[in-house]
Parts: sequence; C-alpha cells; structure tokens
Amino acid sequence: MVESKRNKSDPFEGESEHHYHEIFQRLHAAIYTCDAAGRIKLYNQAAVALWGRMPEPGRDLWCGSWKIYYTDGTPMPLDECPMAIALKEGRAVLGHEIIVERPDGSRRNVLPHPEPIFNMAGEVVEGVNMLVDITEHKKAQQALHEKEEQYRARLEKEVEERTLELRRLNKELEKTNNELEQFAYVASHDLQEPLRKIQVFAGILEGQLHDPEKAAWFLGKIAASAERMMTLIKDLLNFSRLGVKDETPVSVDLNGVLDHVKNDLELIIQEKQAMLNNEVLPTIVAIPLQMHQLFYNLVSNSLKFSGKETSPEITIRSRALLPQEIAAQPGLDPSLEYVELVFRDNGIGFDQQYAEQIFTIFQRLNYRQSYPGTGIGLALCRKIVINHHGVIHAVSAEASGAAFHVILPRTQPR
Repeated sequence: MVESKRNKSDPFEGESEHHYHEIFQRLHAAIYTCDAAGRIKLYNQAAVALWGRMPEPGRDLWCGSWKIYYTDGTPMPLDECPMAIALKEGRAVLGHEIIVERPDGSRRNVLPHPEPIFNMAGEVVEGVNMLVDITEHKKAQQALHEKEEQYRARLEKEVEERTLELRRLNKELEKTNNELEQFAYVASHDLQEPLRKIQVFAGILEGQLHDPEKAAWFLGKIAASAERMMTLIKDLLNFSRLGVKDETPVSVDLNGVLDHVKNDLELIIQEKQAMLNNEVLPTIVAIPLQMHQLFYNLVSNSLKFSGKETSPEITIRSRALLPQEIAAQPGLDPSLEYVELVFRDNGIGFDQQYAEQIFTIFQRLNYRQSYPGTGIGLALCRKIVINHHGVIHAVSAEASGAAFHVILPRTQPR
C-alpha cells in the first residue's frame, strides 16, 4: 500500500510486486484505491465480493458499489460518499456507516475507513479505503434488540397479569370480608332474635302449663321462632356453599330449568293465580343446580312481592348480546358470546336508588319487612351469576313492577 508523503516508487515493482499483490488479494477486508479525481485504480477480491461487481478502473468514481444509501435508506450521491469527502477535504473519514447495494438488489451495511495519501508537496494524490462489512453484526444487534423487546413485553405482560390477579384477589378478599361482617351481623342479631323469643316464650310457658290453651299458643310461638332460625341457617348454608367450586359446568337447557321451577312453585302460582309467560330460552354451559336456584329465587321473588289487588304477571325473555354491547358492559369478556335474560313482573317494585342494596345479603327494604323471607334470595342470585362470569342488575320504580336483567356467557371461560 502507498504511504502518505512517501517519496518512493510503487511497492509493486520487480520481484516483490507479485508478493505484495498476493497479500493485497488475500486480505479478508475489502480494500481499494483511487486517484485524486476519485477514479478507482486497485481493488482486491474482497471488495469485488462486497460490491457484487467488477468496477471499471479509471471510470467508476470513489466507490465500486452499484448504489449507495444513507443509513435511513435515502440515496447517497457518489460525490458525497466517504471516499469522495476524504479526497476533497484531505482528511480521514471514519465511523460513517453507509449501505451499499449490489446489482442483484441485495444490500450490505458497511463501515468505510477512507484516508487520503499525500505527495511530498502535501497534495492529495490518491486515497485508500477499507470497507468493513457489518451486516451480520447489525442483524445480530437487531435480533438481540427484538429479543430484548420481546422479553420486556413478556415481562410487562406478566407484571400486568399479576397486578390484575392481585386486584381480583383483593376484590374477592374485600367481598369475603364484607360477607363475614354480614354473617357476624346475622349471628349477633338475626339468629339471636328467634333464640331470644324461644327463651322468653319458654320462660312464660313454664308458668302457663296449667292452661293448655295458653301453653299451646306459646308452644306455637316457640316452634315459629325455631322454624325461622332453621330457615336462616339453611339459607346461610346455601349461600356459603356457592363458594365451593366442586361442580363442573355442563350444557344446560334453560327451558328445562324453568319447567322444573314452575313445577316446584306450582301451588303458590295457583294460589296467587299468577301468569308466567316465557320465550324459548337458550342452552348455555352452566352448573345445573345453580341455574335452578337462580330461576327459583327470581320467580319466587316476583311471586312474593306481587301487588295485593292484582294477580302476578311474570314474563321471561332472552336475547343474544351484540359485540358492541358486550364491549360496553363492564365485567364481560369480549371474546365470549353472552345472552341476556329479563325477568319482568308487575309487582310492588322498589325505588331505583335501592337497586344495589337489594342484592346485599340480609339487606331488606323497610317497606318490605311485612313480606316473608330472610333477605338472602337476591344475594344468592348475584353470587350465582358472578360464579358464572356474568352480571345482574335490576330496574324498577315503586308500584311499577321490577325487571331483573341477567347476563350470562353461553360457554364458561377456561
């Protein structure tokens, strides 16, 4: 190679010319030289392999590449390539990455190292350039970057999933704590009240044993209090068992469920002369017993809170929810199909401000205290619906009946 400002003849002379030429050709780095005007003079096979072509010495200027691009992909004029700048400005141009395109259209990322060569007068007479192909290095960097991004995305997803799971568990814990508080209230109030009556009436009864008629009356009071307590305990057990996931959802025809409920409530339906109408209901994947409990409690609730002057009228309709409705409803999974069941009655209704309170265990509205029941039925309905990844809400107005909207997935998520 020619040294800067060296006043000697070309090194490829005489016997050593072949020797230096062989060294030059066997270098793995792409190397070529230009005269001061940029015309290519010498090049090795590594340069030909990189360019994908044989340059025309004395005609191709500054670089033997078919085309050159900046790293952003925009074309680079040949007279602005690193070798051209090195020759024009008389300085080395290092670290300016370029992209070269071969005649076949393939591209390589290259790091050029052009340096000018000066004569004794300090004039640029030629230049030498070493081109380092960094394509594979760039690909490895890109692959590493993509893996890092994938790992970061996976990590962020795992963190998000765990955060959501923690939030879900916190909500369940909060719900469980609320239920425990309500159970504590039952133990301290609802269950103690019939016990207190039993104690009081038993004490009075002790002094009335000589009067069979009075004794029988107090025994009736004691029996009623005991029955009330048994009902509370039974409802509590039913409510608590819903949290035990030992039943497998199966295909359930809701028409069959409703038929069984009608049969169970046949006497009270006849007694109240109730009209119960329904459309053809869908088949869904659910726990059969819980679907029976859901329908039973909703229908019996409408029968219980019917008007005193009118016969109960209950209609049950169903429809498939549209995708946009599912997306707009909080708590639903957009990947699932849902059906909406509407249980509508003409009963006494309730003020809409209490639409959430009626689903709270043991919470009964004051003006409903005269009706029988423990205040567990609708809470049981909500728990069943939640167990099936659905939602339930009620719409009503006093003396205008009520409508209970139940949204359930056709299939249960895995």
